Amino acid sequence: MKNTQKKIEETEKKLEELKEKLKREQDNSNKTEWILIPETNYEVTRDVLYKGKTYDEIMKLKKQGEELLTLKLIGIICEHPNLIKELKMDSSSTNDDFFFEQPFPQNKERGYVAGFCAYSDFAYLSCVRGSGNSGSDLGVRFVRKIKSKKNK
Repeated sequence: MKNTQKKIEETEKKLEELKEKLKREQDNSNKTEWILIPETNYEVTRDVLYKGKTYDEIMKLKKQGEELLTLKLIGIICEHPNLIKELKMDSSSTNDDFFFEQPFPQNKERGYVAGFCAYSDFAYLSCVRGSGNSGSDLGVRFVRKIKSKKNK
């Protein structure tokens, strides 16, 4: 009986710690800085968010209106050297890799997700990771549509 009570207390304590951790992560995501993607009506998060989480966990944390960065938008970003540098997509950082929207329907059907990774001498796109895989090396860059002045 005492062992059971002790396990319950330990579990409750762990639950409270996890709730606090989630609250801190949500508070940090509220401070997210957004950068306009030129020639689009989208903006992207400056920083890579939710490092160390699986794709599935990250999708549960995204807010309404936030979507994954797409291959098309990555292409537009790549046309702007200053933006590439600002987002550290220029291989200047190996800590800013991220998931992006799976561009291939057959891979999406298989539950595969896509990632952007940069190293000191190259960058690449990967499209065959399982959505349950943890990504201590991957986070996410969300995009959102900019509200037009009519909608404000």
